[in-house]
Amino acid sequence: MNNSMNDYMTANNADYNTSTLMTSDEVADYLKIGKNRTYELLRSRKIKAFRIGTVWRVSKQAIDDYIREASGMKK
Repeated sequence: MNNSMNDYMTANNADYNTSTLMTSDEVADYLKIGKNRTYELLRSRKIKAFRIGTVWRVSKQAIDDYIREASGMKK
């Protein structure tokens, strides 16, 4: 595993269902935010995600977790 992958959550340490993985564009649409803001959230790890090459992948659960945390709601 290369160093850049160590910085992000990988498929090995997360329980991902590939049918629930979203691209950064899909995340932006889902959250109704811009692409730049989406990349900020991904790079800062406020939304847990991983990259395959240059393409970000985000689970629906990670987005829901971010929404809960950002809104102050508990699980």
